[in-house]
Amino acid sequence: MRWGRTSRDQNSNDARRSQVALLEEQALSMFQQGRTAEAVPLQERAVELVHAVIATQGGAIPDDLVMLGSLQYGLGSSLRAVDRPDDALAALDAAEEAYGDVLDTGRPDMAQRITDVQVRRARTFQELGRVTDSILEMDGVVRAAVPAGPDGDVFEFELGLSRLLYTNALVLNQYGDPDLILSSADAVVRLITSNGLKVNTLEEGDRAYYIDMLRCAATIAMRGHAEQGRAEIAASAGRIAVDTWAEVERSEFPQLIREMGEMPSMYRHSIVRAAASYGKLTEALGQRELSQRYRDFARGLDVDVAGRAEQNWLGIGIGPITMGTALHRARNLLGAGQVPDEVLLLGGPDNARSRFTTTQRCPRSQWATSARELARIVAPLAQHPQLVATLGLEAHLLYASSLAVAEDATAWHVANSRHWMYLLRDLVKAFEQAGDQAICQDLERWTDVTCEVVNPFHDPHGH
Repeated sequence: MRWGRTSRDQNSNDARRSQVALLEEQALSMFQQGRTAEAVPLQERAVELVHAVIATQGGAIPDDLVMLGSLQYGLGSSLRAVDRPDDALAALDAAEEAYGDVLDTGRPDMAQRITDVQVRRARTFQELGRVTDSILEMDGVVRAAVPAGPDGDVFEFELGLSRLLYTNALVLNQYGDPDLILSSADAVVRLITSNGLKVNTLEEGDRAYYIDMLRCAATIAMRGHAEQGRAEIAASAGRIAVDTWAEVERSEFPQLIREMGEMPSMYRHSIVRAAASYGKLTEALGQRELSQRYRDFARGLDVDVAGRAEQNWLGIGIGPITMGTALHRARNLLGAGQVPDEVLLLGGPDNARSRFTTTQRCPRSQWATSARELARIVAPLAQHPQLVATLGLEAHLLYASSLAVAEDATAWHVANSRHWMYLLRDLVKAFEQAGDQAICQDLERWTDVTCEVVNPFHDPHGH
């Protein structure tokens, strides 16, 4: 009887696995047709079937966990696309757990899959308006990847690093230190251009993906360097961005627009943003004919995307200040005694391009101490909200990072939470003056971490 029941269970599981494969195939077909909402129930059913397989056999084998992780990862992407970000986060957490269990069995190849999950989760946090969580997620991923170096194929490592740094630039793009954004975007441009010949040998889909990433990173670099007043570097980045497609000649507009109209919207939009931004840059540089040509091309391809890109272009030397600049301005206002040399070093040396994340500013053991030093500087700067926002956000990120790795959360809260609470209140006031309610909501959520320190000690993420 036992053998018969086991045999029937095996047959049932074989049938379930076959059904999972069929559901995956059907879901993929729907993706390709742009019917993501219809694919989601199929993916959810596939996940249920894998859980049934695991339950029937009394435990999970590595192959089942890999399949479960892959399904949950794909489901997380689909749920993001259909505006279910909270469910997407749950699916991504489940994917990481499954891959982690396989990693524990001695499968080092799962590490890259876990990294992919973390990157996707960072973008999902960003879409939810959870600015801090999004930045911290990418901070941890990049911090782990950069010093590790290649373990095998250098080309594959550099492609993977370019993906991470590109996502890091995207996550930081609205609120991060411009130096960190530009170091990330510049590194992506260097990595892909230096591997250009190898990239061109990739399969068509992968090649198009990395060319688009190069175009997007170069566009970020073009805009960022222009805002920091580095017009020559911005122009070089702009040429790289627009050189990722055919030379734009007016006589070729109709044909190019027809061809690009058949592209996936993600690629088409990145071309529009690059062309519109390059048009604004060349206009500022006095190259009016070239400027008009690229701006007309962008508008012809997608007038709405082009309009937003032009609206978001701030200009040469007009943009957010870097942390380094903010520290020097604070020193001018408060004196060297309040902003000593060791604190200035947190901003990095001039034109530094070796840092990609906030926590690379100092050793892990100094995160909380550095945060407190920055918070002390912020306190008397209420009349200078731009400096408060720039320095205060970096201090907040260092506090949150320090809490996440604290061995004794209670002791950490006793030592730091009061200072953190005052900093957050100053930050909220600064961003309220700028009319930025989105980040105020995120910061107020983190204020709960500090306000409930006496009863009980906790934070909303269970650290």
